[in-house]
Amino acid sequence: MDSFSKNAVEAFIQTVVFVDDKIYAPPPTGTVLKEKKVSAPKARKASTKSAEKKNSTASVVDLKKPEEGSTFSPHDIQSSFAKKHIVCSLHQPQKIHTVGVESETYKLCACADIVIVDWDLHGDAGVKATTLVENLVIQSLKEDPHQLRLVLIYTDTPNLFAISAKVSESLAAKITDEIEIEYKDADKGLAFHTLNARVIVLGKPANRLDEFKPFEVNEAELADRAISEFCKLADGMLQAGILMGLAAIRKQSRKILTKFHSGLDAAFLTHRALSLPDEEAFDHITPLLVAEIEAVLEDTLKSPLLPDSSLRNWCDNWVYGTSAKNKISGVDIKDFAYNFCCLGEEVLNTPGLQSVPTKKQLQYVFCPDDDTEIPPLPDVSLMSQLAVLMSQRTQYGSQRKFLKLGTVIRECSGEERYLLCLQPVCDSVRLSGNNPFLFCYMDYPDKKVTHIVPDGKKYCELSFNPCKENRAIITFSANHKKMVAEKQDTDTRHFFSDDEKNEYKWVAQLKPEHAQQAAEQFARELSRVGLTESEWLHRGAKR
Repeated sequence: MDSFSKNAVEAFIQTVVFVDDKIYAPPPTGTVLKEKKVSAPKARKASTKSAEKKNSTASVVDLKKPEEGSTFSPHDIQSSFAKKHIVCSLHQPQKIHTVGVESETYKLCACADIVIVDWDLHGDAGVKATTLVENLVIQSLKEDPHQLRLVLIYTDTPNLFAISAKVSESLAAKITDEIEIEYKDADKGLAFHTLNARVIVLGKPANRLDEFKPFEVNEAELADRAISEFCKLADGMLQAGILMGLAAIRKQSRKILTKFHSGLDAAFLTHRALSLPDEEAFDHITPLLVAEIEAVLEDTLKSPLLPDSSLRNWCDNWVYGTSAKNKISGVDIKDFAYNFCCLGEEVLNTPGLQSVPTKKQLQYVFCPDDDTEIPPLPDVSLMSQLAVLMSQRTQYGSQRKFLKLGTVIRECSGEERYLLCLQPVCDSVRLSGNNPFLFCYMDYPDKKVTHIVPDGKKYCELSFNPCKENRAIITFSANHKKMVAEKQDTDTRHFFSDDEKNEYKWVAQLKPEHAQQAAEQFARELSRVGLTESEWLHRGAKR
């Protein structure tokens, strides 16, 4: 699993920035750089020798070479990443410059996947490094809340604990209480991470206590260590697979662009002119891009994405809960888990299995639980998360939401029942005046659960019963882009209001194929044909 994750991270990472105050060698002491005068070329005799010197208007500054007795070389750091096809930018901020959010140092680091910063910049004892780390972590939380970032503090300071404590304390005072700084025992207090940023203190080889030795890395091995640390931001099996997919999309970006070459502009403008309002034409770009990305993933990713060796390794390192321990006996639990992955429900026929779980209990073998006593079923929130992810569209931005096929809303008065919008797509656009929308009520299930929707920090189980008794027709007026849109007021966002002033809260948006399936089931139920036939034959057909 470690190898699988590292390969995914290595394919995903593209940019690294190394910030240090001693990257470039200063000019010799006592000398002044003067601009050389370039005279007009004179006629010269033909020569068989190649020119060895060229005129230049500026002196070239070389990378700092390690002094005698020193092993530090920024070139080794850059080379370690270059071997992995990762761009590493070397940046030496001037002493008089700051590292605030408006500085060139911050702007360069803000777009990088990994930032490596020296602790003591121009002898300031970590003041600028702390400020830069704070700004980068806060940016990952607020400005780009979905960006993964690793920050390495790379130093020759003997006491690494003091640096980690200073940075974490300073950062804790800047972020809100809603965002926790997490520590893990394996990091020995020298690393911590927030929701999507990880900060770790690493030392250049030096004379230190033995407890710091696992956190010492030489320049040539810094790339390997950085990738290993980045893996801890995305250490799951699914996350590694997704990183591989994102890396494949990056590599094929040029090929995707060539599919939409400038020669198609005229054809697209014709399409736009013939399909007014023009917003609809531009809405077609998204499904076109999605189709190309889907084709890239299908054609470039391995199948199966996860080899059996990694699957076996995952099961061997699986920390099972009390539920699995009490339901499975007579065989090794981790062997049972691996066989369950490979054989499915046939694993219940495993020789020697004494305590046989039911098929329903088998569905929750991998679910964690912390109860000392065995519950009827463990916490199923993870199963609910996956079900929501597979059936509902993720909302990444704050764009205004519209009422259309597959929208799930909840009444804000009365019984507060959930409704699924079944309005055909073509009847949700180009609207004017009053417009009746078709819905189907979704009940709280006794047995059959067909949909799960998020409800605050919990999940609500619903049952979709497509029958005419559950039908509802509600009239809405178009209010934005000739569609029915949510309110824009800060206090009433995610709310729709019908023509009778009843309010409905937006809950979720089903993916197109799931929404279409619900519409087809509802239409099939309404389109049944009543026949006059033999009752004996009718009943016999149901046996």
